[in-house]
Amino acid sequence: MICANFETLLSQIHPLRLLIPTYHEHKILLLRYPLLSMTLRLQIYLVSYFMIMIINFASLSNTTSIMIAYATGNGNNSHNMCLFSVNICLNDQSQQEKSKETAGLVHSIVDQVNSTRLKNWIDNLSSFQTRHTKSDYVEDVAYWLRNELQSVCNGRVYFHNFTQPDQGKSYGLKNIICDQGSTSVDDKNHHHILISAHYDSRMGDINQSNARAPGADDNASGVAAVLELARVLSKVDLKNNIQFVLFSGEEQGQWGSVAYVKHQQTNSTKLDLVLNLDMVGYPSLGLGKVIVEYDLGNKITTNDVYSKNAGQFISQIDSEYTNLEASLRTLGKTDLIPFEAIGKTVIGLHDGGSELNPNYHSVSDTPDTLDIGYLTSVTKLALATILNLDKLDIGQVYSLLSITAL
Repeated sequence: MICANFETLLSQIHPLRLLIPTYHEHKILLLRYPLLSMTLRLQIYLVSYFMIMIINFASLSNTTSIMIAYATGNGNNSHNMCLFSVNICLNDQSQQEKSKETAGLVHSIVDQVNSTRLKNWIDNLSSFQTRHTKSDYVEDVAYWLRNELQSVCNGRVYFHNFTQPDQGKSYGLKNIICDQGSTSVDDKNHHHILISAHYDSRMGDINQSNARAPGADDNASGVAAVLELARVLSKVDLKNNIQFVLFSGEEQGQWGSVAYVKHQQTNSTKLDLVLNLDMVGYPSLGLGKVIVEYDLGNKITTNDVYSKNAGQFISQIDSEYTNLEASLRTLGKTDLIPFEAIGKTVIGLHDGGSELNPNYHSVSDTPDTLDIGYLTSVTKLALATILNLDKLDIGQVYSLLSITAL
């Protein structure tokens, strides 16, 4: 608790202090004009009182209580007279206590990430013969994922259908979406965060559309993380609106995310940040390492600094919630690229497996090659990022991410 009399306080916090007489100024006034009417004296006191009240309420956003007391001395010239004693009780202590409570709440939510669920989702996704975009199986995969998302996401779950022409043939494909909150551009009071992963898989030879391609790390791991994030966050009352999206056609050149960006622009959908999870189950750099991919030098350069800000934000909280150390690296050819191309702030989590996982794009990319504990930590880091962003006020998030609508 910090207490100060009004003269000291006002001289430090506000230029309007010069408009209010001090105690000594009051005293000189009364000595020079002994016949000054009680009415005028009262007016002076009242003006001072109300000016103090106005200034304090305008300037001290963290003031919890202001007590104005009137006191008099013993009546002689040497008496100590304090016309107004202003006790300001700043809420430093309550702010700290609230911060601790919030931190504890974030930890309790992060701890809800369930390793068993993550493993089960990976096992089920990898059990399909393949999830190749042009395969005979991809439709069944899409419907299975929609049902899974419906079972965990507290929001509207639906398909975004699109047609993709390629080599003289058209493919009817599906992105799977859950909206947790509004995504309207008219909603100015909330930020909108898209959490994504691609669900398709492939072999080294991309033309082998029906060959066995379990794709456990690439990218059943990212899909499982998004499903688990949807499950946990659906139970949390967030300020920000969250949209979970599972893309098809990433392996062919971001077909699903390109189509979805066009869909968003057509429908004037608001979007502030994209967080993508692509290959997050194979600790190719070691159990304690994860890559945070940020934007640098792609189509739009004005959003580079905000993407790096988001990456640094993640690297600052990694050790508080996980055993991971996040290292920043410029993003590769992922589903973030179409969003970056329209100026959005993008960030990605990656295990480095596209270069170092020996099972990459092969029949050996199976669940038994993954480390579920590592995947759990990456999922917790993504969750902690969303929860900590939700704690920031609108100005802080704006500064961090340069919020603009599509």
